[in-house]
Order: sequence, then C-alpha cells, then structure tokens
Amino acid sequence: MDEKKISCLELYRRTLLPNINCLYEFTQKLIYLYQRKKESISLALLDIDNMKHINKELGYEYGNFVLLKISEIIDESIRKSDIAGKYKGSSFLIILPNADIKGAERVINRIKSRVEDYPFKKSVGITIAVWSSVPDGESAEEVLGLLESHIANSKKIGGNSVITVIEKKQSKKSIDYQRLLQCSGGDRLEPAFQPIYNLHDGNVEGYEVLMRIVKEDGTILPAGYFIKELLETSFMSVFEEIVLNKAFLKFKEHGLEGGLFINLPHNLVHFVAKGKLKIMDFYKEVISHRIEPSMVVIEVSEGKMTASTEDLVELINEVRSYGFGIALDDFGIEHSSVERLIKTKPDIVKLDGFFLGEHYMLKWVIRGMKKLGFRVVVEQIETGEDLKLVRDFGADMAQGFYLGRPTIL
Repeated sequence: MDEKKISCLELYRRTLLPNINCLYEFTQKLIYLYQRKKESISLALLDIDNMKHINKELGYEYGNFVLLKISEIIDESIRKSDIAGKYKGSSFLIILPNADIKGAERVINRIKSRVEDYPFKKSVGITIAVWSSVPDGESAEEVLGLLESHIANSKKIGGNSVITVIEKKQSKKSIDYQRLLQCSGGDRLEPAFQPIYNLHDGNVEGYEVLMRIVKEDGTILPAGYFIKELLETSFMSVFEEIVLNKAFLKFKEHGLEGGLFINLPHNLVHFVAKGKLKIMDFYKEVISHRIEPSMVVIEVSEGKMTASTEDLVELINEVRSYGFGIALDDFGIEHSSVERLIKTKPDIVKLDGFFLGEHYMLKWVIRGMKKLGFRVVVEQIETGEDLKLVRDFGADMAQGFYLGRPTIL
C-alpha cells in the first residue's frame, strides 16, 4: 500500500493507536467545505457496548481482535470516498461526505448487520449515533460532543445496537432566560479544560478553563451557544463563580500538570471601568483550594476589554501583585494595540488564530513579540501544518483542537 495514501483505519490496524487528531482535522475541514457547498454531510460514531466485559472474560488479545475485525467490517461497508478511523476507547468515527440521512442509515445498517452476523466468541453489541446536516456554523467539537452524549445516553438504557439519528443541529438560540435561570443553580454548569502545550519540551504548560452547559439529555453546549444571552442577564458573575470553583476542585482532584489559564472574571472587567479593583476575593478562593497563585495565569482579553489603557495597566498591576501570571488574550483582533501591549507588559501573549491565515504576518509578529521578551501562545491550532508552522516560527506554546479539545473531567 502507498504509505502516502494510508487510511485512518489501516493506520490503526498497523499501530493499534486511535487517530483522534487526524479525524478532528478531517471533520473540521469537511464541515467548512460542505457549509460552503451547501450540501449534506453525515458523521456516525460507533461504539462497542460490551468491550470491558469482552476484555475481562476473553482477554485483551481477543478484545484487540474484536476491534480490528470491526475496523475491517467498517472498511468493507463504506465508500472509497468515505473516511473512518479509530476514535476513543472502543469507538470508531465514520465521515460520510455527500451523504444525507437516508444514505447514512444505509451505511450504518450495513455495518450493524455485518457485525451481528460475524461469529464472535461472545455477542458484540454496538451503539451508533448519526449526525446529518447541511453545516451552518458548527464546529467539529460541537458535533462530536453531541454524538458522544447521545452514545452515552443510549448506553444508560442498555445500548445494544441502538441507532440514534440526529438530523438537526442544536440551535444557538436554544438557551433562553428561563433555562439560564435553571442553570444558575450550578448542576448544569461545568468547566472544560483545554490543554496548552509547551513547544520546546512537548509537555502540557497548563489548561485553559472554559465554561460549558450540560443539558438534560447530556448534550454539552460550548459558550458560543449561550454567552450572548448570558451577558444580557445578571447571572454572569454567578456562572463564573460556579465554574471556577469546580475548576479548582477538579484541578486538584485529577492532579493536572502545569497551571490554570483563567479568563479574567467579567465582574472585574466591569469594576475596572469604575476604578474599583476586586481581586482579593478571587485570591482567597484560589488559596483556599491550596493552589499557589503562581500556578494561575489570568487571561485579559484584548477582544473584549473596552476600558482605557490606564485602567487596564492598573488592573494588571493589581492582579500581578497577588502573584498571578498575566496573559494578554486575543491579540490581533478588535481592540488590540501595541501601545497596550508595551504598557501592560504581560508575561504571555496569546495570538488569535486569525494570524494562521497570514503566514508572513504571523512570522513577523511572533519574532517581534519574542524580541520584546514575551512568551507567545498561538491559538486555534487545527492541523499538523498549523503546528509545524508556529513551531518553525518560534512560538513558545500552542493551543487548539489538533492538540486537544476542551474536556469535562
């Protein structure tokens, strides 16, 4: 087989390793493509229901045989233009370009039938969740998170070859005031942790904490689905307090390596405009969880901060006086300015993914930042090419779906 054309499934069969980053990259690029084409694309997530029992009763060697056999069945059941590969744990992702829901159902029914007909030593049940749509702004993170949640919900009631069909995307207007009021109790709010990698040693530098709402059916909603509505209510500070408290607890509980990157709480942004700095309570919250302030990097968003440069400098000096690190976030968009950068003197500058489309500018900006003494993070790394580019240009850190998507622990 030509090594340059090796499929994700063949790569799995040769290495026994999942291809999550590879599949994320394919998924995101195809979602973009089919949004432009205004044509349907379908994704199917297949998970083996009883993999743990198979491994326990028949051994891991036979468990590997089951995984490899199912990968062969998938390969034999899809078109040459389709893409499939090993995903997480005992699951496989199947990407079906130019396939509407009926076409996707034909494929998954064919796979389901062949798995049921194969004479495994122990019955193998599978659960398949399908998303089929003409894309309209979805991200790979949102779609795959939706599929994973439907798989998990199906397994709670037995799984066993249940096929869940999802035809419509989640509406970004699905969160109203009443739903936000219900979420303010905290049960539906969770922090998601996205890794930030050090490009010099390959280790995790830390995790950015992001806000998520978990709906009743298990669907995980990124902040883009509700942040606009949330900002129009009085709940923002409450939501942030709940999410940060949970983030501190989970950071310690799971022993995450590196530090925490936390967006400047909204109430502090509000107080900056009035000249009132309220960082003491935040400091007390951090040390109450036995977390050293030096392990926390406060991200001040250039894209959202409308306060004067003088107010911003005062705020950052106040935050730094408690021992926290400072990162200037979203540099390159909206209110970004070199004047603010020089006067605020952050420890880290996070470059918006906008620069990845402007290679010459990216190279110039990274080298300029480095000469000024700043450590540089490039955000929105979605491909291996992006990663190689920012590493070659001398960036210190990188963050994005290619390296790791936000995960609820």
